[in-house]
Amino acid sequence: MGDSPSTSLDHARDTRTHDPEAVARYGSVLLQKYWKKLSQVELWLVHEQVAIAALELHDEKLATALVRNVHTRFPKGSRASRLAGMLGEASGRLSQAESLYSRELDVAPDSQPILKRKVAMLKEGGDTLGALGLLRSYLATNQMDWQAWEESAELYLQLQLYQQAAFCLEEVLLHQPTSMGTHLVLADTLCTLGGAANLAAARQHYSAVVELSGGNNVRALYGLTYTAAKLGAEKKGAKLAGGPALAAAAAETLTDIYNESAPPAQQKMLSAMLKAQGVLGGAAASPSKN
Repeated sequence: MGDSPSTSLDHARDTRTHDPEAVARYGSVLLQKYWKKLSQVELWLVHEQVAIAALELHDEKLATALVRNVHTRFPKGSRASRLAGMLGEASGRLSQAESLYSRELDVAPDSQPILKRKVAMLKEGGDTLGALGLLRSYLATNQMDWQAWEESAELYLQLQLYQQAAFCLEEVLLHQPTSMGTHLVLADTLCTLGGAANLAAARQHYSAVVELSGGNNVRALYGLTYTAAKLGAEKKGAKLAGGPALAAAAAETLTDIYNESAPPAQQKMLSAMLKAQGVLGGAAASPSKN
């Protein structure tokens, strides 16, 4: 992490670096020796940051002391309640933690930190439908929270509810249009749904990933050859198939990548697959001779 304890913790917060050991180590020093130099805002941010790190490290003694300090300073509201609930979870007092979260949500239904903790609890307990119900209620009035849409998509995918997952992923892309991971998951989901319109839409998302990655994302290149083959086989795909040149270019790039780094056996498998899909001619698909 950074040079000084304060700089290190600032960096971890800003970049969302996940290093609980370093956070607990630097944070403890900062709170013990240099707390008077911190602004009030930073002082309590560090308390929360170190408390969460301590919980991850199962240091209940440190976490309890910090949570108590936060609760003393902020006796009401979600700030202390979230930490108290997380401490309850870590200590195995799950019903107590859930009751605390529920009380806070009754008072402030749109409290993002509390809602996300309760969603996490329900997920860990296997109650996927309950977690989705909470997220749906939250998103009804917080449509701009792309992370909640993303989490909803993950849960729908677990339940194999692909249409609902696709809708949530589209919402994520409204706010994160350059997220390659989201484009890929949405494209794969649309391929699973099938049908000419979904395959054509999937091709657009695979194309976006190829563009965003500088043309080197193998999964997206495979997606382009797959959607081209499937659209060609669809009765309704003839009008939507388009882009044979795009599929051929993807196939050629895949061949180049495999010829540079893959064993001959994998090169031959790729060549056979591309020929079967009808997106690459025999000469261009010939594996290299190493």
